Amino acid sequence: MKSEGYILLDIRPEWEREKARVSGSLHVPLFVEDMDNGPLTLLKKWVHFGYIGLWTGQNFTMINPDFVQQVEVKVPDKESKLLVACGEGLRSMMAASKLHEGGYRNLGWLAGGFTRSKDDDFSGVEGPEKLQYATIGGVSYYFLKLIILLQAVGKSGAKTF
Repeated sequence: MKSEGYILLDIRPEWEREKARVSGSLHVPLFVEDMDNGPLTLLKKWVHFGYIGLWTGQNFTMINPDFVQQVEVKVPDKESKLLVACGEGLRSMMAASKLHEGGYRNLGWLAGGFTRSKDDDFSGVEGPEKLQYATIGGVSYYFLKLIILLQAVGKSGAKTF
């Protein structure tokens, strides 16, 4: 990123970024929590929680209506090189498309997102979790921790011949 002059733009929601983030990256979320409490939205939130939210720990979101304008505040030069990143790469692809429509032309996309990154891919990572696991939440987070624990126990108890 540094040798090519790219700025890393993290577009994940705040609750993912709090877990782990690349030091020095810019943050503008593509999706924000949907705060509408109208009857239809409450029904959608209830269904979302039951089918997705409990398992993944993800909040019910909506597209940030001010996404491009918020990026323009942080990166006013539309000729700047931006590497757009999220957890798995899908949201960042959508964000890159929106930024291109907004006049940005030097865009990169982190294919596969942070979940495919290795521990030494970025010079500095802040937060209590590994960058690769920052998108995992809810019940699935506890399954992940159990798997990591079982792998560690398996390695320490493994005998070599």
